[in-house]
Amino acid sequence: MMPMPHHRITQIDAFTEEVFGGNPAGVLLDAEELSDRQMQLIAREMNVSETAFVTDAGQSNSFSVRFFTPTHEVDLCGHATVAAFWLLAREGRLQPEGERAAASQHTGAGELEVEVCFREGHPQEIMMSQVRPRCLGSPGWSTELMRILGLPADGVKRMPEPGVVSTGLAGLMVPVADRDILWSLSPDFRKLAEYCRLREIVSVHCFTFDVLDEACHVHCRDFSPAVGVPEDPATGTASGALAAYLVCNDLLPAGLQGKGNSVVRISMEQGHCLDRPSLIQTEVTVQDGRPAAVRVGGSARLVLDGTIRLR
Repeated sequence: MMPMPHHRITQIDAFTEEVFGGNPAGVLLDAEELSDRQMQLIAREMNVSETAFVTDAGQSNSFSVRFFTPTHEVDLCGHATVAAFWLLAREGRLQPEGERAAASQHTGAGELEVEVCFREGHPQEIMMSQVRPRCLGSPGWSTELMRILGLPADGVKRMPEPGVVSTGLAGLMVPVADRDILWSLSPDFRKLAEYCRLREIVSVHCFTFDVLDEACHVHCRDFSPAVGVPEDPATGTASGALAAYLVCNDLLPAGLQGKGNSVVRISMEQGHCLDRPSLIQTEVTVQDGRPAAVRVGGSARLVLDGTIRLR
């Protein structure tokens, strides 16, 4: 009897230091022999927002990574990057220098740097570089958008206009007045998916400065029904885009410096509405008052480790 084809696959909670928090991602290392169809079927079977398929790029600390939702391949995924490189570090696949390892990933959005910080030999924080931020304008406060989100008019009083920003994937950043209003949002996901597809954006990322943890600066919810993810508990690419949006619109919380040339670290909380609390760290390099580079990261925890059989 011939052996049954199988691959090791893991599920890792990213952007958290506790299991059952953060955003779960599938990670399959050594994916060289898998076809596009098999990757998509595996992602559908895992049924998490994204599954990362990792192959060795042939150089030290360099890997190719492809990301699949249950229904689509996407160019880049922040939480699945954190999960993939946390696992590579845990498995000894990275060569560190002291307490850090500089790595790179080849993605649909380009070649991006990843930094892994270790403590006593264990991976602690994964920081990934994103594509140079682009602030792409604002659709304004349309009644259509507010109706689709279930956003009341008093939820946007004295709020800046929403804005489309990309650090690899284009998303719409939507500020709201407080956490109660943010938590009350109940989008029409079918109409929101249509809205996003027409405007070629991946997600609608809603946020408020009304936080739960005083160590954080913004509290967020992310809706991505156009790529099969109604609500995401932690969204790396959208968090990077939000950090750039805050700098572009001079909205950094008190105490953070974003003028001139500086590096700003912004802590973001997300996922509480889904009972999956997440902590996402972002860093923006500011040049002449504009966002020039963005990094996003956090920690991760292994939840499931097993084998998937292909027939």
